Amino acid sequence: MSDKQKNISDQSFSENRTTGAGADKTDSTGTDKGTKRPAPMRGPRNLKPIIMSLILFLGLGSYRLQAQLETTVSLTGTYSDNVFQLSEHDLQRFDQGHQNLSFVNTSDDLSLALKADLAWPLRYKWWKFTPSVTGTISQNISNTSKQRRDVILRLRTDRYYWNFTAAYGYYPLNYVRDYVDNDGTSQLESFDYEKNLWRGDLNLRPLRKTTVQLHARHEQYFYNQYWTEYDGNATTLGLGVRHSFPLFTLGAMYHWRSFENSGAKDLDSSYESNIYTGSIRLRSMPLSDDNKKGPTWYPSLALSYEERLFQSGDAWYGNREYKIYNTQAGLNFLLNPKMNISLDYSHTFRNVESPLQTVLRSKEYSENKVSATVKYSL
Repeated sequence: MSDKQKNISDQSFSENRTTGAGADKTDSTGTDKGTKRPAPMRGPRNLKPIIMSLILFLGLGSYRLQAQLETTVSLTGTYSDNVFQLSEHDLQRFDQGHQNLSFVNTSDDLSLALKADLAWPLRYKWWKFTPSVTGTISQNISNTSKQRRDVILRLRTDRYYWNFTAAYGYYPLNYVRDYVDNDGTSQLESFDYEKNLWRGDLNLRPLRKTTVQLHARHEQYFYNQYWTEYDGNATTLGLGVRHSFPLFTLGAMYHWRSFENSGAKDLDSSYESNIYTGSIRLRSMPLSDDNKKGPTWYPSLALSYEERLFQSGDAWYGNREYKIYNTQAGLNFLLNPKMNISLDYSHTFRNVESPLQTVLRSKEYSENKVSATVKYSL
């Protein structure tokens, strides 16, 4: 097993998290194995003209039909107590000033994210079509290298008993952390990637208060020139159901996910996952009993469990298994038809099973997040 295999770990599942497919690695020492192979041509960049054209299309349409344009802006502040998702072993090394963790300014951090969504609903007889574009920028306060610039294009079609949304997302820069490039520069190098996302969601309503959810997505991961061996493709399929009761709404969802490591030579980080999610949301309630037509609020809770099994037979990934537990709780306040505020808390714990002690001490971690979001519709 090469030192590079010991230096890098697997791809981690996230849609809404800050880490991506190859975000889970560890440091090691080893010998220089020579010059790295050059980075391949990156497919996502060829789609930038399409993105700009669609944004221009929406902009021209909104100029002519401003009354139909729906614009929403939101600002989110998120505090994480483990922004790089370091294991307890790495947190101790950081406190001791280990040189391989010199890229970490603080293990906890606050990030600010600004998101703008432009939607243009169009009606044709019994059909409703809604093209939209969403842009997000985020920046961490202490670890300033943690930043993102994302754009998502959507087209939603609505009928009375169903709706379907097709989406394309482009994530040009997703910085995870730094690692020692033992078979290249032998220096700490940025571990980051760009990503293409294609996604489809179909919601069917066979009963008035019951919704069946179908989900599919395909993601392409392209790493920078130091880590091209972690390029790969991920496919996710999901099936769920949601039912509204008089006092609350219950939801259950199952996802199957497969990641195929296409760039590997002696390293194969491919895996399959089974992800189970359950959620409950209470019905909206007035903030004041004296004003039932005024501001409302509702709490929500979601629990998920992921079982990730690695497919490789090598010593580093062989017989490795992750069990990932996630809890999310939120309070949502609808102050008026244009503004709402949400407060959220999440806890993630990853339990690791492996015959290697190095894997056990470097891959297990926990993270707590607290966030507040203000959303305003123009």
